[in-house]
Amino acid sequence: MGSTQCCSISFLKAILHAFQFVFVLTGLGICGVGVWTFLKTFHHMNVLDSIAYSSAIYLFLTTGGLVILTAIIGCCAIPKHRTKLLFCYILLLVLIFLLEALVGVLSYIYQENIEEEINLNFNATLLTTYKQSDSKTESIDVLQQKLHCCGAGSYLDWRYSRWVQNETVLNKVPDSCCKSISYECGRRDHPSNIFYIGCMEAVAAEFQTSLWIICAVALGFSMVQVIGILFGIKLLLKLESGEYDSKYSPNGNETLLSERQL
Repeated sequence: MGSTQCCSISFLKAILHAFQFVFVLTGLGICGVGVWTFLKTFHHMNVLDSIAYSSAIYLFLTTGGLVILTAIIGCCAIPKHRTKLLFCYILLLVLIFLLEALVGVLSYIYQENIEEEINLNFNATLLTTYKQSDSKTESIDVLQQKLHCCGAGSYLDWRYSRWVQNETVLNKVPDSCCKSISYECGRRDHPSNIFYIGCMEAVAAEFQTSLWIICAVALGFSMVQVIGILFGIKLLLKLESGEYDSKYSPNGNETLLSERQL
């Protein structure tokens, strides 16, 4: 009797309704973490031009949106016993599980290699794009002010930039390197005036922190989908089998395997 009640349609629906509530929270959590990470590292991404990192962020945000859409489908499928929608719901849960696992694994792998990519590309970006690209110039200035740093490895990197080598430029470093910013304050490169340490270590640390957060959230939430997949499959099989319990009315139920009744 107890085992029958534990596998009844009413019991499975109750579990899935509780799962739906948690599921929506995970979707909102993924979207929130994704937006926060995107805004936090927007200028980092703009300077580094990392396809791997930006892909992880966008895939993470897409997964959050897919969770919300899937939850809506579940709300239509579970109470009304619509097995076709329930089947789609289960497939979407599997897809979300795979996407979350993919994002988590990619984030974990990429955070191990982020320092190497920054070492290869960050300095070149600073030296070739400053004052050549408005968006990159703004991002470089924001990073130097925010992280209290100057250049990639050190302030000396700016000596080799296209911008400083221009004869009309009097600055030795951008004004954003100054401890107290004022017009053309970068003409003086004394340690009392500018930051001497480079930005690479600080930028790498922020990237790694963001990737660890994405990895933990994605892999942690992917485990939640397993519950929905298992109980969703169990409910679908129960509805298709015709083993109804006393609290369940099959009226209006649409089966996937209607041919079996012929």
